[in-house]
Amino acid sequence: MAEQRPAERPPLLVGRGVTRYFGGVAAVQDVDFEVRAGEVLGLIGPNGAGKTTLMNLISGLLPLSRGDLIFNGRSIKGLSPWDIARLGIARTFQIVKPFTGMTLRENVAMGAMFARDGKGVSAREALEVAGEVLEMVGLGHRMNAYTDELNIAMRKRLELARALALNPRLLLLDEVMAGLNLREVERLMELVRSINARGVTIIVIEHVMKAIMGISDRIVVLHYGKKIAEGTPQQVAQDERVITAYLGRRFGQGKGA
Repeated sequence: MAEQRPAERPPLLVGRGVTRYFGGVAAVQDVDFEVRAGEVLGLIGPNGAGKTTLMNLISGLLPLSRGDLIFNGRSIKGLSPWDIARLGIARTFQIVKPFTGMTLRENVAMGAMFARDGKGVSAREALEVAGEVLEMVGLGHRMNAYTDELNIAMRKRLELARALALNPRLLLLDEVMAGLNLREVERLMELVRSINARGVTIIVIEHVMKAIMGISDRIVVLHYGKKIAEGTPQQVAQDERVITAYLGRRFGQGKGA
């Protein structure tokens, strides 16, 4: 039997009426979305559109004001971040904050200790997992280095490794390519593709259009906390609402990168 494509698979995560207020302001308002098992879903929009807030809601860092989030068939509304992580959702953060005074391997091992179905993982086993994950992200040769020895590209890879050590089914990437040069972006794009090829479903926030258009199967566009468009990268790039709100006419006409 032929393997199902992501578009043919059931949803792994479903959001229904997802809403979050800060005071009287809706940072995310009545957003419906689905993430299918095995796909890469891009999340784009102007600064302040609600992208990171949505990530925070999915990962449990913020409670929902209204709506529901259903992961792998069960509601995760009201669960703690660590319970959500152990169900199989891991994330990276815009601002990378590794544990100082610890090696890369020790940093990643902290994630492995809380991995999905990871109850009873010993420190030795966590360190073994950390070494494997660091090899995967291209930092195996630096696993015994300290975090203050890393440049920005290496710090981004370390942040990704810490999330992968949780053995996630769903990986949330929040601007992992910000601040990187073109060559570094291309290398990280290849890494994200290889992680997805291992069966990890991914939601990615990114302002680097070359990256988001190149790695996403589908894209959801937020503007002022509301979903204004959804579709393939090609469909989104030609949507007048998206061009006006975010991409601009130059990119929408296919002249930008």
